Amino acid sequence: MKKLLKELKKRLLGSMQNNMSLALTSLILAVVVWFSIAMTQSPSESTMIEGIKLSIDTVGSPIDENELSVVDCDVQNVKVKIKASRTQIRNITPDTLRAYIDFSSISSSGEKTLPIKVEGISSDVKFELEGVYPSNAKVNIDKYSTIELPVSAKLPNITYAEGKTPDEYVCEPSFISITGPSTQLDMISECYAYSDKTMENKDSSFTVNTNSVVLYTSDGVEVDQSKLTLSNTVFTVTVPVLTQKTVTPHVEIMKAPTSFNKEWLKKRLKLSSESLTIASNNILGEISDELEIGKIALNDIDLGYSASFDIEAVLENAGLINKSGIDSVTVSLDDTGLARKEITLDSKSIRLSNIPNDGYDYSVLTQKLTISVVGQEDIINDLTSEDFVADASLLNVDTSQQKLNIDVIVSCLTHDNVWSVTKVKVPVHKTEKSYEDATTETNHSN
Repeated sequence: MKKLLKELKKRLLGSMQNNMSLALTSLILAVVVWFSIAMTQSPSESTMIEGIKLSIDTVGSPIDENELSVVDCDVQNVKVKIKASRTQIRNITPDTLRAYIDFSSISSSGEKTLPIKVEGISSDVKFELEGVYPSNAKVNIDKYSTIELPVSAKLPNITYAEGKTPDEYVCEPSFISITGPSTQLDMISECYAYSDKTMENKDSSFTVNTNSVVLYTSDGVEVDQSKLTLSNTVFTVTVPVLTQKTVTPHVEIMKAPTSFNKEWLKKRLKLSSESLTIASNNILGEISDELEIGKIALNDIDLGYSASFDIEAVLENAGLINKSGIDSVTVSLDDTGLARKEITLDSKSIRLSNIPNDGYDYSVLTQKLTISVVGQEDIINDLTSEDFVADASLLNVDTSQQKLNIDVIVSCLTHDNVWSVTKVKVPVHKTEKSYEDATTETNHSN
């Protein structure tokens, strides 16, 4: 009986061990079958991966060989939809992928729309690319170069005392180098050292330190500097302060007989500008209310007269500075109601004056002289040769020559607003006085 029980126990334990092994084997076989079926029915899956940095690498491309650069790109990061095996996909991250633009076919500047490509960084990364978002990028390709520009200054918050004005600013350094895309550099027309510092009622020269630069196009539009490199942004600006005044320009009339009314004629001379703004760098000096811009010979002022005078030259000679922006002033004759007439003078109306006492006799060889005179129409029609005299003055004339040609100044004896527009010289003959004439003249003088 004991043997029988012992045998049954042994068989029971053996049966249990066999069942455990069978169960474990069955479990393993079930997992293998499930994995095999899963892989057969769904071998891979799709997913979106975001935040992949777009690489802009032109090294070795035609862009690099032509010394061009990518100035701007409208895409910085991309996302992709990929398909990969379940075992592979869990290992794919933004760091294992590379998004890039292929520049191998681009060799010219300008704005280009180019496709974005994506690849695995290593050969171990295997996937099928289903989509790239965005799929294209706009890139601006240009050549970087450098220009040099003079620097002025812009100081908008500085005011000056009454009668004072700033002269041209002096910047140190006076030039700046700017490096950037050629297309943008071509837009730059003006460069200013800028300061918004407030200073009031300045009456003498001063300096301002600036640490900002502004650039403008020829149309006055400010240029974006984000893609530009400036050689310097710190400047010292010297501001000379001048004494300024608005003056009345006028002309002087030359070669007029003493009896002629210059002021009457000046009222008929119309100037294209009735005022000029000028300045002096002598802060203690005074500026006259009037500025003579030129001299006009009376016989030049004919009907229809007009002439321009260079203001810059006049001011430079006087040590003054033009602040009016007017380069020249035109003077013209208002000849309304004026007329011109020709009159012939005989020898008795042609005379010599200021004859030197040098032992010689002087005589005019011209017997008749035709002149053109200008005056008010109601006056000039009644004038005759009896109303005029032509004077040839020997004052300040070199009388060492035997024959002389002397300028003639014509005077109207009856009216102070009639003048000659004839430019003429008369020949004057010089002869040595006889002994008797010289003695008589000496006695008379005693």
